[in-house]
Amino acid sequence: MTQLYEKRGRRYIPWGNGQSRWHDHDDMAIGEFRLIHCPEPGHYRYHTNVTPDRAAFLAAAGEAQHAMEKAMAAAAVAKPQLAMGEKLTAEQLAIIDRYRAEMAATGALLPRFWVHASASEIAQAGIDAVRERMKP
Repeated sequence: MTQLYEKRGRRYIPWGNGQSRWHDHDDMAIGEFRLIHCPEPGHYRYHTNVTPDRAAFLAAAGEAQHAMEKAMAAAAVAKPQLAMGEKLTAEQLAIIDRYRAEMAATGALLPRFWVHASASEIAQAGIDAVRERMKP
């Protein structure tokens, strides 16, 4: 890699590394830190310009963020709107659960007559996920 310099006054100070021959644009300045969080296989979250005194907080916040996103996505999946006192059989509930999971996995639109979670329910799901994650 090519060493890059930054001109300060009349001097050139080392700044970082240039592109590699594979055209990697992942350059960092000298003295910078990076935190990489992997909540699940294949998922990576990068935090750059991390100082060692903030690393623990950012790592915990990354875990909480991922847990909140999963809980909010699960709460946002539509469900059928039942009339007051209407009950479903165990077989119907199993079919609905399977349908909801398959439709959510494909990202397909759900029927208009299904009810979506409110902002309050989604926020509560996020708070519950953080509380669950904080348990020892």
